[in-house]
Amino acid sequence: MQSIDIQTSAVSAFKTPLGWIGAIVNETGVERIHFGHQTKREVLDKLSIDQIEPLGSLPDWWNNAQKLLVSYANGESVDLSTIPIADLNRTPFQQRVVKNLMNVGYGQTITYGELARRAGSSGAARAVGNQMAKNCVPLLLPCHRVVGSGGKLGGFSAPQGLSMKLRLLEMENVDCEKFQLTTS
Repeated sequence: MQSIDIQTSAVSAFKTPLGWIGAIVNETGVERIHFGHQTKREVLDKLSIDQIEPLGSLPDWWNNAQKLLVSYANGESVDLSTIPIADLNRTPFQQRVVKNLMNVGYGQTITYGELARRAGSSGAARAVGNQMAKNCVPLLLPCHRVVGSGGKLGGFSAPQGLSMKLRLLEMENVDCEKFQLTTS
């Protein structure tokens, strides 16, 4: 008889200077995270959660992870890469992009093209952009640090869009005067 490992997920939502942050987590890591919402209900709706009370119990590691996220939202330089991310079934290309993006530290940026080159696929800037657009764990996988060539910020799917991306980069003390708030 084969045993089946069933992981249960739990939900957490909390208010920060960056708005409400909501996360779905399991024992192995964060499955999804959303931030920048004005209300708890908004962030739970974005997570597709019907009830406001948590589902399941939060794993032991989550308390420290939540403290790190609050510290980051308060403008502190913290290492969010210590927060585990659940296995998200990425393709080999996506895994290389993620690995290389995790090397872009606090206060640094990288272009979509350079990230593609570092992932071994020069010319795949658009594919990197698509991967960033599908990022279900922003902040943990710092897609806000990926910018377009020629000073374009690129895109950002969090509430307030590019204004939020610019805010995060400014929080990290990136020189943002060189960036344009256009995607074209």
